[in-house]
Amino acid sequence: MFGTYFYNKNIRNIVILFGTVFNDIIVRRVDSSNDTQEEFRVPIAYGPAEKFLVRLREATDISKGKVGLTLPRMSFEFTAINYDSTRKLVTTKQFKKPHATDSTKLTTIYTPIPYDFDFTLSVMVKNSDDGTQILEQILPYFSPAYQVTMNEMSTMGIKRDIPIIFNGLSTEDSYEGDFISRRALIHTLTFTVKAFLYGPTKDVGIIKEVDVNEYNDTDSTTRISNIDIKPDPTSADADDAYGYTTTQTDYY
Repeated sequence: MFGTYFYNKNIRNIVILFGTVFNDIIVRRVDSSNDTQEEFRVPIAYGPAEKFLVRLREATDISKGKVGLTLPRMSFEFTAINYDSTRKLVTTKQFKKPHATDSTKLTTIYTPIPYDFDFTLSVMVKNSDDGTQILEQILPYFSPAYQVTMNEMSTMGIKRDIPIIFNGLSTEDSYEGDFISRRALIHTLTFTVKAFLYGPTKDVGIIKEVDVNEYNDTDSTTRISNIDIKPDPTSADADDAYGYTTTQTDYY
């Protein structure tokens, strides 16, 4: 119904962008008994927190290949998308770029459509100190927005600073049952990524000549003038430095 198939990977790249922001969180533990220090990176994966909690509560049986989930761990999930009318741009404007293989054409694309992408980041820990270390490495960067430069359309060379806005935080202690049950302290952070979605690209021919006939009703000697404008040199490509040659022919 809408025409030719296209896929710019905009949504995929937005999801990757969000996960990349949080992929370098460090937790440090100190053993006071022998004054040693352990430091490790917190793993992050895409998926709902419930999926990882089920894995956490499963019994560990190495002989059967079942290994319990280790904490701390983070997961994130893309939860909603909404149109943002406050960031609407002029829809008739186009981005242009010289064609990759044909010097007589330009590749064009219309201005993108603004959308808000809602994400949930879950921080799962088994002791509160791990959780506070992770939160203090995240929250100070959001006031409430954190700007990240993104290659929105690499084929068109379009980059943009994308704001990631922190919306709120909630905490849940999932400890249940007897004393041998494993505890999971979950911090849930919600964010909004203010990004854009692009439509299809289109190849158009380059205008290399303008021919205008101008009628003059105020000059009794010159009634019609033909104005012809061409690039100089005529062999110039779209990204070359060139001037214009204007030729005017008057008819009486």
